[in-house]
Amino acid sequence: MTVTNGDILRISANFELGDGTLYQNIWHCIRDGDDVVSDAAHIIAIKGRMEDFYDLIVGQVVSTVVSRLSFVDRIEFNAILDLWEVVENIGVFTPDFTATNVTDGLPYQAAPYIIFKTGRPKTVGKKYLFPFAEDQQDETILTGGAVAAMVAMAAQVLLGADLGGDATLTFGVPRTGFDSWFNFLVAVVNDVIGSQKRRRPGVGA
Repeated sequence: MTVTNGDILRISANFELGDGTLYQNIWHCIRDGDDVVSDAAHIIAIKGRMEDFYDLIVGQVVSTVVSRLSFVDRIEFNAILDLWEVVENIGVFTPDFTATNVTDGLPYQAAPYIIFKTGRPKTVGKKYLFPFAEDQQDETILTGGAVAAMVAMAAQVLLGADLGGDATLTFGVPRTGFDSWFNFLVAVVNDVIGSQKRRRPGVGA
């Protein structure tokens, strides 16, 4: 089935840290526009956008991080169970990503993050980034260069993706437990490093 207007896609962007621990970001985007575009074209566009905005932080990320196979699935809201579920795999891709910082990395749980706000105050997208290198912070406060790189990344996310004709992809978030979608409208970057408790050697994303 070809992705059409109003469909929501779930992107599992997968990477691997130096010791083999999985790093993962889950992104969602909504397809707008009536022009017919192949599923393959959606994958190409998504891969390109992932590379565009992750490439902006290669100087902050330790060089032992590598990309892995990522997945794009179509999701729908199940009104009986009141939850979003994957109904179809659209395709896979491996993003081109080459981190360049050779300084020692921060502990895995020390995670810079970006908050994407929507038109509903309690519905936001929070994206924890890769473990940055030690030289990108001082006593848990990110350097100006690191903050600028994250701001540039966030701006690229907010641009979405053009698929050709009138077809576009816009990043956002489906509301948990409700058949509602909210576009990302603005991004907030904090210079204080956050904590991703699930991220430790050999465990989760």
